[in-house]
Amino acid sequence: MLKQMGLVLLVLAMMSLVSACRSDNTDKTVRPETTMEVQNKDQVKEPYNNGINTTPGKESIKKFSYLKQLSLDKQEAFTRFKAEKSLHNLYNFTPEDMVLVYLYCLSIGDPDLIYEITYNGGQLPNQDKFREDYFEYAMNYDSETAVHYRYYDSIRVDESTAEENKVTVLITVSVETTTHSLALGVQKENQVWKLDIYHLIKEYINKASKSKT
Repeated sequence: MLKQMGLVLLVLAMMSLVSACRSDNTDKTVRPETTMEVQNKDQVKEPYNNGINTTPGKESIKKFSYLKQLSLDKQEAFTRFKAEKSLHNLYNFTPEDMVLVYLYCLSIGDPDLIYEITYNGGQLPNQDKFREDYFEYAMNYDSETAVHYRYYDSIRVDESTAEENKVTVLITVSVETTTHSLALGVQKENQVWKLDIYHLIKEYINKASKSKT
């Protein structure tokens, strides 16, 4: 009788041990799968925030634009001018406004727009020739100018040299103790203040010619 009871107890003990082993194996299988699922979810989210907390509205940095320095009405007027190529959209622009428009045109490298707002006075070539010369001789210089003055401190008419339909606009930028100013002649033609800058392009052409000789 005692032997039978001992045998029963031994069998029960072995069954308990087997159950415990099965329970342990089940936990070890389930936990790694659960951990992998969490890791996969994290990996999907990672490319969107790269672990950096972002604030709505601050995800992108606004780029500087000379055009944005104008009033909204004049920004819209210039947009119409670009589409229509009609100068009447620029009738209300001041000399300072037109210098900002000019620098905007330099920044986007558009010689056709520059041609439209350049003072003629009987000196301009046809538009195709102007475009060709601009790309070949002036564009590199002008793009540097557009970048250099993008954070200008002031822009104003030089009243000491101002005439009725002819003024000089000064745009100034300061970096630490260094100050740079750019003087641009502006003349009224066909009711629009235009940039008197074709002589600058001719200087670039002459400089290129001398370097070839």
